Amino acid sequence: MSTHFQTRFKTLLQREWMQHHMGWLIAMLILPVIALVALPFGGVQLGEARELPATELAGAVIGLTTLAVWGITLLMTGFSLPGLARRDHQDRSIEFWLSLPASHSESLVATLFMHTLFVLGLALCVGMLSGLVMALAITLKLGGFGIWLQVSWFQLVLPALAVLARLALGTVLFTLWMAPIFMVFMVAAAWLKRWGVPAVITAVVATGITLKQVYGNPIVWTLLGEQVTGAGSAFFDSMHLIGDKNPPVQIELKGVGDVLGWAARDATEALAQIASPHFIGGLVVAGICFALLVLHRRNSH
Repeated sequence: MSTHFQTRFKTLLQREWMQHHMGWLIAMLILPVIALVALPFGGVQLGEARELPATELAGAVIGLTTLAVWGITLLMTGFSLPGLARRDHQDRSIEFWLSLPASHSESLVATLFMHTLFVLGLALCVGMLSGLVMALAITLKLGGFGIWLQVSWFQLVLPALAVLARLALGTVLFTLWMAPIFMVFMVAAAWLKRWGVPAVITAVVATGITLKQVYGNPIVWTLLGEQVTGAGSAFFDSMHLIGDKNPPVQIELKGVGDVLGWAARDATEALAQIASPHFIGGLVVAGICFALLVLHRRNSH
């Protein structure tokens, strides 16, 4: 890999960070900050979680906060991605970025990387750190300083790192599973502008309903369902944390060994799914969409 390519690509990544980092951090921190500000003035509704040992309660708070921050960031990313397909042409910055010179492919890869893998990975780290602060605050709220002495904070380190590693892998696999959906919306927004996303949604819904109702063929819903289900289980499979799968479902918070075992087992099963024809087919669709985005940038320049 040449030094010039590394320099250009680093510049493209820095551009995305400088332009969007404040919005990203605000979106990630807004929920924890609001919760912390409201905590002294309200009660903590944890249901059966109140009966958990102090260490498991702290671990549950950290995990839930991490997932909440990641989910909010995912929603933000999902809404922003289609607009990025036309951004450089709208603000006329494409001439500057091409003067680096950076190819259209490099610009697109940098944008997609920062707005998917990077920002979602950052959300995991911010969420876990926020969760630690939330755990400290909630345990203090529930039991005062005495409960802090009951929490084995050191024993939380290894499970937290194992879960973080699993979710980091899950973020990569989730992004790859969802790539065809993200990319179709970006292509539609690039070629059809503001009507692109509504046009795709309308076409998919109309096609799905017609095939299902008229021909009895649910292939559209089946394909979408397989893609979304694959993405969800790739991020993490909650069934491995559930003790009783029959209603009512109860989530069982386990010890260090069980958490490590879950992380390893769940990661192995998630990686095995990349051989799925739905996963491979989705990547093919994403690749075609990427080529269409490059073509659009070349034609519009």
